[in-house]
Amino acid sequence: MSKTKLNQVFTQLDVKQAQLVRALQKKGFTFSTASLSRLKRFGEWPKKCNKEAVQNEIEAYLLDLGASPKQLTDLWGVCDSHKKPLKEEIEHEDPEPEMLTTQAKRHFKLRQDPFENEITTEDDVFMVDSHRLVLEEMLSAASAGSMVALIGECGSGKTIIRRAFVHRVQQQNPEVVLIQPARLDRRKLTAESISSAICRALQVKSGGKSAEERDAAIEEALISSANNGHLHLMIIDEAHDLTPDVIKLLKRIWELTHGFKRVMGIVLIGQTELTKKLSGQNVREFTWRCNQIKMQPLGLHVPAYIEHKFGRIGIDANELFTQDAMGAIRGKCYGKIKQGMAFDDVDLDRSFPLQVNTWITKVLNMAANIGETKITEQMVHKV
Repeated sequence: MSKTKLNQVFTQLDVKQAQLVRALQKKGFTFSTASLSRLKRFGEWPKKCNKEAVQNEIEAYLLDLGASPKQLTDLWGVCDSHKKPLKEEIEHEDPEPEMLTTQAKRHFKLRQDPFENEITTEDDVFMVDSHRLVLEEMLSAASAGSMVALIGECGSGKTIIRRAFVHRVQQQNPEVVLIQPARLDRRKLTAESISSAICRALQVKSGGKSAEERDAAIEEALISSANNGHLHLMIIDEAHDLTPDVIKLLKRIWELTHGFKRVMGIVLIGQTELTKKLSGQNVREFTWRCNQIKMQPLGLHVPAYIEHKFGRIGIDANELFTQDAMGAIRGKCYGKIKQGMAFDDVDLDRSFPLQVNTWITKVLNMAANIGETKITEQMVHKV
């Protein structure tokens, strides 16, 4: 059996077809989700289509998501897939976190650690197109009353995205009412905790009421708030710790409607364990209706990220790093997924902010120890 190389790359990069279609439409191309699906699965192009231009736009989109040159090679061909790898083996080890030493700060004249408590304003947030798409999906969850699960590795930037989204809503979308349960331990989040969060956000007095009376008051308050032009969005961070019972409860809350419109959207934010939790049979009704989005690595944006982080503390990164050194730092975040003798290795890109920060810290500390003032590619390879 054969399948398209495009289909394979979409799977590897976890490409969302709807997001790609919107990106093409913004560029002026009329391309439906159905057309993209047929192109991905069978390599069939619409009869009326600027094939070359669309190919270029799709390749640019995949490149921005971190596609490797190997993945883009022969992208529009087919690959033999009648066999499956017997076992995948990952060749990559995350670096041990390290703090920037006082000696390194003094040596490189850094008034502060560029990676410690560094986000204080909106301008401190480094954003690429994949991050902006996540923000759009989260805002869409409020306006359309849909459910979204944002899933990413530890250190991939999920918390920063959440903070950026909350800031954006507060500044630009006052019609959105954010509901954020206060329990720090999500394993202890219960129906009571969620009801209390809704009551706080909508200023519903629940004291002295039975659970049934309180639920009725919450539904009435949500509908009344919707009638007044408000949108409602519940955001739960560390959602990988939620119990299946709470996930099923969220689905029942999401089903509340006012006429044909749902009165609340839901955004779950969690680590990769959330994917496994949502694959359970007992929460399948939630999962079927939830759009799962993965945080993408920085990829080709690593040098721009480095320049941004140092620029925020008044340092020109190009005076500290050669361009080759920045590329080498990106390379330190790559690994391989070995799929056996009959299959090509697949690049594993883990250039998430935390990993990039750690490698930069390690090389700065080493350079300070030996008295070097410029970080080169050779120095990066030594850490």
